[in-house]
Amino acid sequence: MGSRRPLPLPPYPGVIPYQVDASEDEDVEPDENSPRLLGIEQRPVSSFGLPAQASLTQARDTFYQNWQKQQDRKVWVPSDGRYTADRQTPHEQIVSDDTLLSPTNKETKWPSGVEFLGSTWAFTLSLHSIWSLPLSVIQHGGITFLLMYTVILATLGAPLLLLEMILGQYSGLAPAQLFIHLCPILAGLGLAVCVQAAVRAMLDMAVVMWAGQALWQLFTEQNIRDGFFYRDILNKGDSSLEQLGQLVGQLSLVLAIGCVTIFILMAAGTRSVGKVCLVAVPACLMLLVTLTIRTCLATGGPHGVLILLTPDWSVLTQPSVWLEATGQVIFSLQLGLGAVSAYSSYNTYQHNIVRDCAIIICSHLVWVILAILLTFSLLGVAHNTQAINLTNLASDPALISITGHGVWLAAITLIETSLASISTGWLWAGLFFILLLLVSITSVFGYLEVITSSIISLRPAILPFKPALTFTVLAIIFLLDLTLATQGGIHVYHLLITYISNWPTLLFSLLTVLATILCHGTNYLMRDISDMSKLSLPHWVTSHLSVIYTSVLPVFLAASLGWVLYSLSLDHLEEPLATFGLSLPHRWGLLLGWSLSGLPVLPVVLGAIFRLAWVKRGVPVTTHLKVCHSPTDTWYQNEHRNIARNDTDV
Repeated sequence: MGSRRPLPLPPYPGVIPYQVDASEDEDVEPDENSPRLLGIEQRPVSSFGLPAQASLTQARDTFYQNWQKQQDRKVWVPSDGRYTADRQTPHEQIVSDDTLLSPTNKETKWPSGVEFLGSTWAFTLSLHSIWSLPLSVIQHGGITFLLMYTVILATLGAPLLLLEMILGQYSGLAPAQLFIHLCPILAGLGLAVCVQAAVRAMLDMAVVMWAGQALWQLFTEQNIRDGFFYRDILNKGDSSLEQLGQLVGQLSLVLAIGCVTIFILMAAGTRSVGKVCLVAVPACLMLLVTLTIRTCLATGGPHGVLILLTPDWSVLTQPSVWLEATGQVIFSLQLGLGAVSAYSSYNTYQHNIVRDCAIIICSHLVWVILAILLTFSLLGVAHNTQAINLTNLASDPALISITGHGVWLAAITLIETSLASISTGWLWAGLFFILLLLVSITSVFGYLEVITSSIISLRPAILPFKPALTFTVLAIIFLLDLTLATQGGIHVYHLLITYISNWPTLLFSLLTVLATILCHGTNYLMRDISDMSKLSLPHWVTSHLSVIYTSVLPVFLAASLGWVLYSLSLDHLEEPLATFGLSLPHRWGLLLGWSLSGLPVLPVVLGAIFRLAWVKRGVPVTTHLKVCHSPTDTWYQNEHRNIARNDTDV
């Protein structure tokens, strides 16, 4: 055979394209940009071959149609930049062909499409919607901000959620491998996503630990006392970030029970996670509805809702408020963390992700509205007891210092101040902590899937040992969380949640959008949506989506990222949680916080530098730069398998 490298096109069963060497006396150089199908051969009928009635003419037409499609996508040039196979041994050639073309490789898939929907749906029910988003609504115009949030959710949040689903389902790759093959220069982005997922898993496991301890205290004592969170749950004492104090034995035990429970629920992988999430989603919604109805019926609850939802239409003209709404959408949906693409990689190639995306977005809006009503009604109860004055709360620059945010808002303001004054408040507080527990566990499911699937993608041979890998990852997270189980663990939590928890997701989302539009292309993206979802999207839908992906979404994500970082730079000056006994050490606290902020970015920068500097011998620099931002053959492998599988069914 000649020295050409075989084209990276899956040979359809029943068609064997081949080429022959040019005779020595021929002076005409062969065309390097077209296939040479000099003959075809009918394969025997088998589970992998074409039915006997398929004609050779149809098979030949199928081959050339697929070649034309791949030529349009410009994937005929090998991704490593080598145009010849001089250094490729026959064994390597056979292996590469088998790896690329075989549709019979064992893959992990969802037992049914509804389990993917349930898992992704459960992951988007975030804690951020419960204890952070309501404060942004109060600060930025009440119901006006909620309307702005809805607009951003529909125009930017839904397309970004759909994009993450598309990338995972189209490629069938885990986050660690997805970006390597989509845009090789962003090879480090997959590792950065895994690091961020580990940090978020650590923080959510801390919430599981504290919620479990709170449930034990509530149902044993049936009472909410002053200092319930700091004294009865954390045993905080006089600890600080400089002196964390002793390890709390009860918290460590609850943390261990939580890790073991999550391992049991995840041990069967996709066969169990989807079913657990299908139970958790309606349970969370029912709990939220129940709590919202009860608090709205409490004395002062409706008054708090009316005061805090008072519209301020002037914020519509403030760009910073639109950027704040963009960030809140990304944080609430938990996008940019790799879990959605990891879940969607287990889908079959043709699964209606457009329908799933619409269901998740609509339900998320309902979830957000209920969470806001719950928080506002509880603040109204606190106003009725004269613990908090809501009259000028929205315009008060010290809002967070009064109410707290995050776990401090939930555990101190809403539980100790509001629910404690309601009849049988300990019971309603217990239901509230069960809600936090369920939301945290389903989020941890997604983070663990990002980490374990990425490790398995690097070493596929360990797939049968995925339960052991999951247990190992959980054990590592347990050991890291022991820091948060100390008396001063809340200070470590404050440091991580402030400087490293949220803003990297905006950066990862921005890089994901840029990599997709520059490397895959919006035209092919629109075709892939239709092919995978089996839908014929109207032209106005695809044209609007193209404009959003190429211009609106990158601009808003970049601007929102800058706004969030600017707001973060002011945090150490304002110290909004100082009234709750939380502030960073003046000597080295700020330096430590910003150093931690660079942790998720470091793999991206190092990966890009390494990829640009690693130039193979004999490859021109221009070719190397082109390859660095061009998808590899593996990126199209899942589509090739689907085409081959469909042809065998003809």
